[in-house]
This record gives sequence, structure tokens and C-alpha cells, in this order.
Amino acid sequence: MSDEPPDTGNRAFWALVGFSLTVRVGVAYLACCLTSALVRQVSHRGAGALLSVSVWAGVTLLALAAAGTARSAARVWRGLRATLGVIRAVRSGAVDASPAVRAASERAGLASRVKLTKSADPFAFTYGLLFPQVVVSSGLVAIATPEELAAVLSHEHEHVRSRDPLKALISTALATRNFTLPLLEHLRAVFVFGRELAADRRAVARCGTSAVAGALLKAADAPRWARAAPAAAMSGTDQLEARITQLEAGWPPRPAPPTPRHVFATLTGVAVYVWALTGSAALIATGWTCRG
Repeated sequence: MSDEPPDTGNRAFWALVGFSLTVRVGVAYLACCLTSALVRQVSHRGAGALLSVSVWAGVTLLALAAAGTARSAARVWRGLRATLGVIRAVRSGAVDASPAVRAASERAGLASRVKLTKSADPFAFTYGLLFPQVVVSSGLVAIATPEELAAVLSHEHEHVRSRDPLKALISTALATRNFTLPLLEHLRAVFVFGRELAADRRAVARCGTSAVAGALLKAADAPRWARAAPAAAMSGTDQLEARITQLEAGWPPRPAPPTPRHVFATLTGVAVYVWALTGSAALIATGWTCRG
């Protein structure tokens, strides 16, 4: 048995991706011919086609796909705009990093990736999708000890290495797309929860428990202007209790289980998808198929 705690964050992310792709492949496989089949049913049967259960199943499937695509696209657009806003804000408040900050960045493996911004609020977070960067506030640098600053940067290095901001945007988009399956939103929350704990474990391994504990007490949540962007923060208040528990116990706590309401709603959503997929397949199989 391994002594290394499981990376529940990345496991949840890939489970979310895998399940979402499975649903998407099933819908895409039928949708190529489904629209044609619906048009032909209506053209041949007129209003009588509306009495067919398979027709309603096909309409439901296309409606769910269209609504999910629209919601997901809107969420990605907002995430991209928010990311650009963070980049502009970091640039506008940028100040030259001190030799101590540059040295700590190099030791953490983040040379040229750390941006220092002028702000009295103590914070640090990782932002950027394809080439993630770390922003540290001058307020945090002013109050953190060298060991605590090293812990902050070690924590953020894990987010950079795993490209967690990009995964955050993808997981949010997928959960938004499959809005009838609330358990996917739970998987997204487990991803965020697990990645914060994994980043803390890296920081503990490199800098020690006391340095990470001190950094958690001094680093506030991400600033307001960054909260809408897909980013990874050094200290998110939602996970603070679990992160302290991990420091005390030396092992990550389990994420909260999904609520019964989410389970019931997801089972209902799965049943709707199964009915829509089965009915759509039956509609296409009746002979109203697309022809080459």
C-alpha cells in the first residue's frame, strides 16, 4: 500500500472529462442523422409526428445538446474575459521584484513566472491558461518570512506544473454543459478541493509544516478583481478548514460527499438522457435515416 496520498483533484478532473466525453460522443453519434430524421418525420406525417414518443425524444436530445453548448460557450467566454482582465490588472500594478523574491522564485522552479503586484492585501495565486504565471502581492512579501514565501511559491509551483487554471476552466465548462447532471458539478468542486491539498503537500515536503501554516494564516483569499477568472489561489476560504486539518493530521481529509438532492437530480438527468438517446436511435432506425 502506498504511503503517498491520492491526488483526488486530478482523479476528479479526469473522471469529469471522461464522463462528459462519453455523453458527448453518444449525442454526437446520433445528432448527425437525427435532425434529418426529425425533418422527414414532420414532412411525411405533419402534425401527427408530434404524437410520436421517438420524435419527442429526438427533440429533447437536440434541445439538451443546444442548451448545454450555449451555456458552456458562455461560461468559457466569461472565463477568457476574466483571465484577460487579471492579466491587465497584474500588468498595471506590476512592480520590480526584489532580489529576495527573484531568488525564492528560482529556488521554487518559477524563474520568470512570478509577477509582483503592488497591493496592501496579502495574496498569491496562479493565473493564465496555456502558460500559467504566479502573482504575489507586495503586501504578502512585506509580512511573510523567507520560509513562508518559499512555501507560497512551492504551493503555486504545483498549480503551474499541473496547469490548474486551465483545468479549472475546462471542468467548469463541462459541468455547465451537462447542467442536468449535478454530480459533475460535485466532481468539479472535488477537483478544486483536491488540487489545493496536493499543492499544500508539495509545499510541506519542500518547506515544512510550520512554513505552510504560517503562509496560510497570512495569505488572504484572491482579490475581488481576480475571483471571476479560472485561477488557483494560495488561500481560498472554502478549503481553509480542510487544509488546516491536513497540516495537523499529515493526511488529507475526504471531500464532502454529494448531497442526496444532487444524487437524485443526477439520476433523473441520466434517465432523461437514456430515454432521449434510446428514442432518438429508434427514430433513426425506422428508416428515416440520412442518406449519403
